[in-house]
Amino acid sequence: MKWRILTDSSRNAGRSGAWNMAVDEAILSEVEAGRSPPTVRVYGWTPACISLGHSQKAAHELDLDRVRSLGYDIVVRATGGRAVLHIDELTYSVIAPNRAETWCETQPLSYRTISQAVAQALADAGFGVSLDRGYPVEKPLALRAMTPCFSSTARSEVVWGDRKVVGSAQRRMRDSFLQHGSILVSKGHRNIVDCLNLEADNRARYLEILDRNAVSLEEALGRTVRWDAIAKDFEERFVAALEIDSGFGGLNEIESRRVDELMGEKVGHGELLKQAMPGNNRFMPEGMRS
Repeated sequence: MKWRILTDSSRNAGRSGAWNMAVDEAILSEVEAGRSPPTVRVYGWTPACISLGHSQKAAHELDLDRVRSLGYDIVVRATGGRAVLHIDELTYSVIAPNRAETWCETQPLSYRTISQAVAQALADAGFGVSLDRGYPVEKPLALRAMTPCFSSTARSEVVWGDRKVVGSAQRRMRDSFLQHGSILVSKGHRNIVDCLNLEADNRARYLEILDRNAVSLEEALGRTVRWDAIAKDFEERFVAALEIDSGFGGLNEIESRRVDELMGEKVGHGELLKQAMPGNNRFMPEGMRS
């Protein structure tokens, strides 16, 4: 099956979270309907944006006043998982029917195959990464708030040593799937801890956990790396590692209309999510509530 590598002339400047998620959802809908080809995207985010897994609640997970003061956008992903701050990072999405390739047929096989391709693309570019077997979520005792995405690894995720470099999540429909992956380029991902709905002491403990379990490409390489400087090279290596028959192409007319519709919905929803809740809604462990 012929794959489409989605072209985007503004990729090196990044797109808004609402636009990025609208595009992926529009393509997923059309792939599921059998009207669009399997598609790979590689993109950035401008301005910085926190994406929440589809089942997360912003008022519970985030300090919304802090998010608003930092000027971060908020958007809800179609995929699951935990909160991710998209800042100085590179994102990929793979959207395909289950029949597109043999490795697309099941969640474990597709997840591992895509992660292997990501790891190979990064390794070929000089980053000493590998796949990890995964280990449980680490979080402070008595805290029930959901940890950030990069505080733990799952099976078949990309790591440098024992620290996570890429966080991925997949959603499967009846006949297709969408996989997102966030590649840490700089240490900007650490700012997610400032945005969590936690008291200051617990926020510091989460930052320690994040630093033990996550690492950026520039830390691994020992020098400054810009996401836009590596985007094209990564895209080429990633597509080659997937070993798919592919060509470049843009959104079709139906997808473009659907993106416009979803954009309006997501921009409005994002503004609602950023509205601060009345009162002190920061999370406290059991036994510390007044």
